[in-house]
Amino acid sequence: MMDMVNANMMPPRPGIRRIIGEAAKAGVPMAICSTSNEKAVRAVLNSVLNAGEPLGISIDDIPIFAGDIVPKKKPDPAVYQLAAKELLGDTWESQTGDCVVIEDSRIGAQAAKSAGMKCIVTLSIYTENEPFGDIGVDKIVDCVGDEKDERFSLSDLELKGDFWGK
Repeated sequence: MMDMVNANMMPPRPGIRRIIGEAAKAGVPMAICSTSNEKAVRAVLNSVLNAGEPLGISIDDIPIFAGDIVPKKKPDPAVYQLAAKELLGDTWESQTGDCVVIEDSRIGAQAAKSAGMKCIVTLSIYTENEPFGDIGVDKIVDCVGDEKDERFSLSDLELKGDFWGK
């Protein structure tokens, strides 16, 4: 699989490049939090960033918090708490409610919600049958969606916006 990722033979899920580009353009801090090791995550992120026109952000601009740098993996919130601390500084604990996580699994959604963050789940063939209702995810969609087929955009994610009530 890593050979396919490194050769850019695995296209990103619909809308991932678009939402990264929107966030980069708006100056929104981003991070990748994964249970995988950093080398694997870096390869996937590099593939995503290089799968089309430049997005205005480089791989070095997006910190990676991999599962091998925290004592417990998801569903424990440690990886999200570490990312919040690094990105938000000393007042991170009072700001986690302003963080939005895009997840694709139940254990990831559990970790995000346990960290006090908003969570959008994008279902995949691996997770479409997982139950999410009991963990309080804020939104469930099939994908982020490419341009003209968006399920949401960066502007929808305003914390007081209508998106969260739907």
